[in-house]
Amino acid sequence: MLSKEEVKELRINFWNGFKRYCAKRRVNRHWVLTGVKIKCTQLKFYADREKALVLFQIDHKNPLRRYEVYECFLSYRKLMGESCGEDLKWEEDYAGIDDRNGAILGPIAKVLGYILEGIYAFFVEKMILLEEAYWEYRDLINERLKGNAGNN
Repeated sequence: MLSKEEVKELRINFWNGFKRYCAKRRVNRHWVLTGVKIKCTQLKFYADREKALVLFQIDHKNPLRRYEVYECFLSYRKLMGESCGEDLKWEEDYAGIDDRNGAILGPIAKVLGYILEGIYAFFVEKMILLEEAYWEYRDLINERLKGNAGNN
C-alpha cells in the first residue's frame, strides 16, 4: 500500500505528464471544468487504477435537486449522443468517482475502461466533445432549470 505522500506524488506526476502531453501536441486550451455555469455541475477529468473518465459531474447534496438537474441533461440525451458519441454513459446514481465521502453523483461520462498509454489522448479528445456539448446546451439547460425552480 502506498503512503499518502506517495499517492500525492503519483497524482502530481500524472497531471504534470498530462500538461506536458498537451504542450507537446499544442493543445492550448483552458479547460472549462469548474467554470461550468450550470448549478451543481462540473466537467471533470478522473482517473484511478481501473478507469479513466471525462464527465459532467452533477453533485448537489440534495438528491431531489441532483435528479432534477440530471433529468434536464437527460432530456438532451439524443442530441448529446449525436455530438459526443453514442457511447456516453448515463447513470442517475453513482458512487464510484472520488468516493471519499460516499457522495452519490449523477455522472454523464465518456469511459476508458483501463488506464492505457492513450489516456492523455483520450482525455483531450473526449473532454473537447463534452465541452462542445456544454457550450451547445448550457443556456437551454439553465433556462429549463430556472423554469423548474419557479414551479417548486
